[in-house]
Amino acid sequence: MDLQQKLTILAAAARYDAACASSGSTRGTVSSGPNTLGNTAPSGICHSYTADGRCVSLLKVLYTNSCIYDCAYCANRSSADCPRASFTPAE
Repeated sequence: MDLQQKLTILAAAARYDAACASSGSTRGTVSSGPNTLGNTAPSGICHSYTADGRCVSLLKVLYTNSCIYDCAYCANRSSADCPRASFTPAE
């Protein structure tokens, strides 16, 4: 599995984190004068806000979605039927 495939799988799995409500947005690229806002459609983009109200786009990705446990509440539980991936330390 190449790096792009791993990134796609692990960024998509990160959308289940409760701290990132904006993941899964489908807004496309928005142009506003000289500034262009990025496309949020690819998985893994999460938004955070600075103290002065500016929106910051962050890449949110898991290191792995492989797990030996079978917690009923977890999207990455061992019995879940989903593609698995893990980054190596070098990646």
